[in-house]
Amino acid sequence: MLELEKYSISFLELFPAEFSRNISHKLTEWGLFPFITTRINQQNLKTQLGNIELANPLGIPSGLDKNATSIKGLFKTGISFLELGTVTPYPQAGNDKPRLFRIASSHELINRMGLNNHGAESIGSKLKQWSGSGIIGLSLGYNRNSNDPFQDFLNVITECGIYADYLALNISCPNINMDLDLSTPENLSTLLQKISWKQKDLGFDKPVYLKLSPDYEPTHLNEIISVSLEEGVDGFIATNSTISRPVSNNPIYQERGGLTGPYLFDISTKTLANVYSQTKGNLPIIGVGGISTAEDAYTKIKAGASALQLYTAICYQGTGLIKKICSGLSLLLEKDGYSNITEAVGIEHKNWLT
Repeated sequence: MLELEKYSISFLELFPAEFSRNISHKLTEWGLFPFITTRINQQNLKTQLGNIELANPLGIPSGLDKNATSIKGLFKTGISFLELGTVTPYPQAGNDKPRLFRIASSHELINRMGLNNHGAESIGSKLKQWSGSGIIGLSLGYNRNSNDPFQDFLNVITECGIYADYLALNISCPNINMDLDLSTPENLSTLLQKISWKQKDLGFDKPVYLKLSPDYEPTHLNEIISVSLEEGVDGFIATNSTISRPVSNNPIYQERGGLTGPYLFDISTKTLANVYSQTKGNLPIIGVGGISTAEDAYTKIKAGASALQLYTAICYQGTGLIKKICSGLSLLLEKDGYSNITEAVGIEHKNWLT
């Protein structure tokens, strides 16, 4: 079946990137893909995000299932958690097409989708119907034409928050023109306070994770982390896609948007390690960016990640990569004498500090 998936990926690569993405997503939504259900059974991979127990450290970030239409199919891949969205209060079409670009030679993607989604009411109704197992994260954003971005976050929480296991604040998306910079100390403090108050009003207390940009200057990153700690944020996601580019003659790199894939690996891992250092390892961090092998995953763990998210590598290598990474990661832990993955978190973070 994995060979059939590889052939399917090769076939879809003949078409424009977003068309291929939509086809594979529809197949997942209809229950036709993945072709098999994967079980991850390695006991040494059991871990936690704060108080959230994970059967293994691998998840899928926001951006793949934007509208909560493929939850069942995506959990068949073996992941332990899935982040949906980014969700805005009202439906949003996103940017003009084309807005997703392959760089096949280096297994990278550039996207400027523009937070296209069906809106909080639609997504909330789908989440209400979900009754399966697996941890659900919800990425929150605000509408492009919003008069009050702070209220937009609160509206999404009101519609959907009760159905999520954690909330991810997407304040660092490079794919839309944000009129309000939510990463300034003042705005971030205001946002986190309002979200805390709203959750109390609604009668629940979901963990709040802040999604960071890999492009922050060190001083700015330190400010963001300091404010987040003061306001009681529960964890971080390191990182979003990057607006930086490698030195290359490939004209696709000139396209506007966030770059993901191997080039992002070092940049995002440095941010991850810096967050781990500043928080003294006291808060969980989800590591994202350029992971395509078990060795990559292990490096992120040792740099400070408690859990990991994969996206671009799956697009090129297929969902079988999840089981492959888990098997390899389990063996790497055994080789180094660790009985559980939590023992390796952050042990080499100083190697990445800048």
